Amino acid sequence: MKRNKKFGLNTITDLKVFLLFLLDNIRYPIDKTTVLSIIEENTDDISLDYEQCLGELSDSGHLLYDEVEGEKYYMISDKGRAVASELYDNLDAGFRERSLRSAIKHVSLSKSGASIKAYVERTESGRFRVTLEANDRYGDLMRTSLTVNSLAEAEQIKRNFESKPDGVYRGVLFSATGRIEYLS
Repeated sequence: MKRNKKFGLNTITDLKVFLLFLLDNIRYPIDKTTVLSIIEENTDDISLDYEQCLGELSDSGHLLYDEVEGEKYYMISDKGRAVASELYDNLDAGFRERSLRSAIKHVSLSKSGASIKAYVERTESGRFRVTLEANDRYGDLMRTSLTVNSLAEAEQIKRNFESKPDGVYRGVLFSATGRIEYLS
């Protein structure tokens, strides 16, 4: 396997933390081919070490997997999330950022099993507050409120979120982070 200090992946443990980092940020099952594609985008290197790490992480209960029509789908487990969150900072910050940009393309509320809720309230000033919420089993993913002048506009925002939660979620993430990748 190519060792490159630029990427900060110098040990099998680094590789495992990197895999857990990717899967934790994606938040739902993703096929092995896509996982390897994200790795290749960020390391210019595919080796058997990644497949070995996926297997070892699955065997240790840090990853869950299922096989459908010959393709393995991986997802981080609660155990993997708990252990790996303590180790993420061991990865090179620039490498984490570049990798996160690749993983962003795969972030989806609907695939993650998140529940959404939207409601409109009249404020004391006579305007209308629209609150948009998305939660998964770990808690809040997003909670945002907008205040607009008309009930019709508030209801339109609510309907848009209810019909296209992924698009609104990605738009909020783009606005908050400035990462154009959220819009792709």
